Amino acid sequence: MWRPDWGTAYVMVLPFTLLLLGLVVYPIFWNVAISFENKGSFSLAHYRYIFSDPTFGKVAYNTTIWTLGSIIPQLIIGLGVAMLLNQKVRARPLFRAIILVLPWATPHIVGALAWRWMYNDLYGVFNDMLLRMGLQPVPWLGQPDWARFSVIVANNWKGFSLSAMFYLAGLQTIPDDILEAARVDGAGRWASFWHITLPHLRPTITLTVLLTIIFTINYFPLIFIMTGGGPAQATDTFVTWAYLVGFTHLKFDRSAAISTVNFVIILIASCFYVYFLTKSKES
Repeated sequence: MWRPDWGTAYVMVLPFTLLLLGLVVYPIFWNVAISFENKGSFSLAHYRYIFSDPTFGKVAYNTTIWTLGSIIPQLIIGLGVAMLLNQKVRARPLFRAIILVLPWATPHIVGALAWRWMYNDLYGVFNDMLLRMGLQPVPWLGQPDWARFSVIVANNWKGFSLSAMFYLAGLQTIPDDILEAARVDGAGRWASFWHITLPHLRPTITLTVLLTIIFTINYFPLIFIMTGGGPAQATDTFVTWAYLVGFTHLKFDRSAAISTVNFVIILIASCFYVYFLTKSKES
């Protein structure tokens, strides 16, 4: 049944809805449309081209390594940091602000430039430390395997704080009475974590992992500034490849096809998340 106050609610929501349609929905549909267009007609030529391109295999491999190398450390480090910051110690708000807010609030460009300078072959702090220890310097961003490892480390520094914020919020929803009762019953720290903390954090972990996957697959500034996708396309992901194809080679239709493939991958990951979340609620 229609209620009189619904009209006011719809009017207030309308500007945001129009903004969302104009800035998000329309560009997505336009991007998909031009990816299927070739010389004014419907065609799969762009998709056949990118799937047959040898670069596609490299980019798919790099994106997989880049995503897994970011998800797992951010899960472990973020959860560990959150549990440490959940302890009742002095100056806890200060520690939380420094450890959680500083990496997350640092602008992407500033963080990427700082890491690139630290990885510099001649003047970087990491090679300086290696030389002081009597070790050989490492071409951090000049050799494919090292470059792939270096950008993943930088991304984990940038992203672990957001994961830790989510885990810390989830930890604070666990009643102290349950943990205290477990201690009284003789449960140790590991048993309390495994049987009480972890089950309570399962929804938070599931959501955080999904968001980490989406953010990581779509993350562009750090890789582009640090390596530009190189060396030898060792750090090229779908987003950097789409950018280079579109804005360097001016093949916007092929770039749209690459970004559509990237969108489908994220959509599949989101569907898996909804499926597992629904199953966990039912169980």
